[in-house]
This record gives sequence, structure tokens and C-alpha cells, in this order.
Amino acid sequence: MKKIAIPVIVILLGLYTLANAGDIDWKQIGTITPRHAKEIHSSNWSVGAETMDRDYTFYKNWKAYLGPLGVKKARIQGGWAKTEKQKGVYDFAWLDEIIFDMNDQGVEPWMCLCYGNSLYADGGGVRLGAQIPKSEDSLRAWTLWVRAMVSRYMDVIDEWEIWNEPNLRKSNAAQDYARFMLHTARHIRRIQPEAKILAMSTAGVDTKFVREVLEIAKRKNELDLIDQITYHPYTKNPDTSYPAVEKFRRMVQEFSPHLTIRQGENGCPSMRRETKALRGYDWTEVSQAKWALRRLLGDLGRDIESSYFAIMDMKYPDEMNAKGLLKSNDDQTVAYAKPAYYAVQNLASVFDNRLRRVKNFDCKVDTTKPVSAFAYENMKTGLHVVVIWLDGETPSDSVAKTKVSFTCSNVLIKKPVYVDLREGGVFEIPERNVRLDGGKNLFDKVPVYDSPVLITDRANLHIIAISEEDKRSGVVWVKRSGSLKLTALRKTYSPDAERVPIQQSRLYGRKHERSKCRCGPPQLEDTGLLPAKSRPGTGFHGGEGLPAGCDCFAHWTFGQRGQGWRARL
Repeated sequence: MKKIAIPVIVILLGLYTLANAGDIDWKQIGTITPRHAKEIHSSNWSVGAETMDRDYTFYKNWKAYLGPLGVKKARIQGGWAKTEKQKGVYDFAWLDEIIFDMNDQGVEPWMCLCYGNSLYADGGGVRLGAQIPKSEDSLRAWTLWVRAMVSRYMDVIDEWEIWNEPNLRKSNAAQDYARFMLHTARHIRRIQPEAKILAMSTAGVDTKFVREVLEIAKRKNELDLIDQITYHPYTKNPDTSYPAVEKFRRMVQEFSPHLTIRQGENGCPSMRRETKALRGYDWTEVSQAKWALRRLLGDLGRDIESSYFAIMDMKYPDEMNAKGLLKSNDDQTVAYAKPAYYAVQNLASVFDNRLRRVKNFDCKVDTTKPVSAFAYENMKTGLHVVVIWLDGETPSDSVAKTKVSFTCSNVLIKKPVYVDLREGGVFEIPERNVRLDGGKNLFDKVPVYDSPVLITDRANLHIIAISEEDKRSGVVWVKRSGSLKLTALRKTYSPDAERVPIQQSRLYGRKHERSKCRCGPPQLEDTGLLPAKSRPGTGFHGGEGLPAGCDCFAHWTFGQRGQGWRARL
């Protein structure tokens, strides 16, 4: 498919923690390097960028965090009512800003066509759980809007989802949705014959609703208009949903083997909420990060395309929806990136199209606790990645680990390392903890808990090496490929460290009062700033270049003086 490139300059900076080794007594050799979406060819991952059609979040406030996250797709909602405020007149400016910039960042948007428009009688609702358009006049107007959308964005978007969670409203009967969905799909395909059509987008795993819609499509001989069935399986323990999901997939493929399923929306709050999915539970930023990894890797282990909902907290009229990877201020600007942002960033760095799942993977674990375990093979090198977590309970706030031993068959790992994917620390596994016995790999006393950890070959990872000096100072910097790509690490000895607002925003193009640039040789200052090495060349500060020899600093204090991070420009 064609891509439209809008030339913009974005500073990419991933902020990472030096792992809190805790009960990991192995040598830490580095941390996972974040990879920008442009550096990744393709992957299984999408992130939710929904609700901008209702102004619950604004793209300009968080767009700098999208590409650096490393996911390759983003789900957005079309916003008919926001685009057509006067009959027959479309204002696409708000969508242009989003769609073309996402594309430029290496992230492919996929479009959920929704919701209705009150300009037209019986034109459908404009919020979650809305009725679909039903009158002839509104359906005609809907069709014109859909055709205009596809015509405008077909060079960037080739995946179109029809409505969001129609099964939430009883008046959206299966036969009504089937008629509406098939009608819309026909018009999309007339303009974009190769478009992929995503249908259903059900709240939960609604086998009954989907079956009824597919039966209607089959009777009309129009199953070929549908490519994927999307669903939103919210459960407190993400791993408990899979028996229903597998049953759901079998039912879908009974209609046609070409039909696949996609987990199109799923996320977890980072605090207790009283409304929306997964409400009424004392979530934390730690349990949110675990939940996100378990959902995404649980899907990957079953060959299900997967999306995390959402990139940014969303300010609904009744309550802030705190499922975002980014914490929102009350004015809808970014307060900071939550631990879940960095966890998903780690995930995206490791799991891309280089890896394929090992089917019939055999792994025996010496614990009575329920476990999820999957293996992936690097298709170029043949080296493997094993991922494992305890899956029997809802993700907790504890980071305590249990040491277990497990045996895997036919796993090729030459230089074994251990990774806590939530934090990103990479640890060398001692020879005493690994042995090959008759074609089986025994991994002994491996720290595991209710969040995914990896056993893999070092060559499978993009790693920032950490020296002993870095460990003592708590700070490490690295210049990445490309003149404007930087990575910095921060120390995490304070219990509040992961909740400190990200104040490196200057490097995203906004100045911050604690960011400083200085020309001349580096020197320690009584402010506690850590020195960066002087390097002739140009740097970046508020969008402007710097003379040769300038050093830029950004810093915050949490605990002892001098803890912070530095970046060489």
C-alpha cells in the first residue's frame, strides 16, 4: 500500500530504569534498548488512540510518545459527528493531523468507523454503546461520509473497522448490525478493493452475536466482505479469557477458514476507577504494567493480533479513564509516562517480525502454580526466546519473585540471558543455572512472578550495556543510530521514582525549567546536575541548533542530590 510521508523532525527519547535487581542475584549486563517504530518492519502490536473523536484526549498532547513506543499500528475512531458539523460539509483537518503524522512516525493507523451524527434523524448515537444509524436519510449520509473517508485516506489506511461495540445496545440487533456492516463494507471495497474489513468489535467475547451476524452474511453469500472479527475481552486476570477466546475462534473459522480474529481493544486502569471496564478494583501502576504484558503476550502466544487500550488516559465526562500508558493531567496534557509505557516499549523492542512462535512448545515447570510459557524462534539465526509467567491470579502490586526450574525441548540459546520485561533489565545467566541434557535445556532457579520474564540468547536483544561506573552513578547515556535519536536511563532507588513526571520534554520540543543548556567545557554544578561529555557538533534545544561544544542537561531530583539522567547531544 502507498504511504504518504509528511516531513517532520521528531526527537526520540526513551527513558529507562536501571533494573531493581531485588531477588535477582545474577550480574546485570544492560537494559533493553527502545526501538522507534521506524526501526521495526512489522509486528503483532497496536496501541489504542481512541476517543479523540469526542475530545477525551488530544493527539498534539501525546504524539511525541507514539513512535518511540515501538508499536506498528494505532486504532483511531473516525468521528462522523466531529467531521460533519454542517450537512454535506466535511472538516478533515483534525484527522489529517493525526493520520499523516502517525504514518510519518512509522505507525499505521487503522480506522474504526463510528459513531453516529445528530444532524440526521435517527442518525445514531455519538458515544460508547451508541445505536447505529437506521433511517434512510441518515444511512445515505453515513455512506457519503464513509466514501469520503476511504477516498481521502486510502493511501495510508487499508484496515477499516465498522462501528464500535454494537452489542452493548439491545436495539442494535444482530440482523440490523449485519445489514449496516455489509452495506458499509460494500462501499469501502468499491473504492478500495484491497481494503481489509474488520467487523463486530464486540464488547467482550460475544459468540452469540457474532454467530448470528456471520450466519446472515453467509446466507447473503457475502462472507468475503469480512476479513477479521474484532473483540474486546476485558477480564481482571487477562489469562482467564482464553478458553472463551479459543472457542470463539473455532466458531468463526467454521464459517470460513479465511476469517481471523483480532483483539482490538483491551487495557487496564492504573488506579481504582468506579466506571468503565475493570472498575471497582485497586489497580496500581505496577499491576497495570503486568496486565498489559500478559494480555499482549498471551495473544501473541496464540497467534492473535493484539492492541493495548490506550496510549493516553482519557478524560470522559464522568471520570478519567486511567487505562493509558501515559498519565494525563486534568488539562489533558501528559503528566508522565507510566511504568506500563516502558514495559510495552520493552515488549515492542524484542517481539517483532523476526520471531515466529514455536508450535507445540514443550516446557515442564517445577511449580504447582499455573504457568504460561511460550517460545519463539529468530527466523534468521535459529536462536530462541522463551517467555514465562505465573498466570493463576490477577496481576498484583508485588514484585517479589519465586525461583523455579524448568525444562524445554529443542531450544537453541548459546549465550543465555534473563530479562524482566516489565523493567527491561538484562542479566547474564551463570553456567551453573543452565545445562543441556539429551536435547533438553534445563534452566535452574530462575526468578519468575506474575509478570513475563524472558530466557533468551543475548543476540536476540537490542541492549544498552551498563558498566560498573554506570551502576555506581545510576546514570548511563548512549547515542543511538541517527543524529537525533537518544536514550537515557535513570536511577530508581526512590520508591516514588517511577511516578516522577517525565521532565525531558525539552527533548520532545518543549522547554522545561529544569532543563539547561550550557556552552563550554563540562563541569559539576551545585545544582546536582551530572556532567555530560563535551562534543563538537550541533545539538537540540527548543527546536534550535546549538554551537559546537555545547552540552545539554535535563534533571530532576528524587531523593539524594545528583540523581538524574544525562544525554549527550
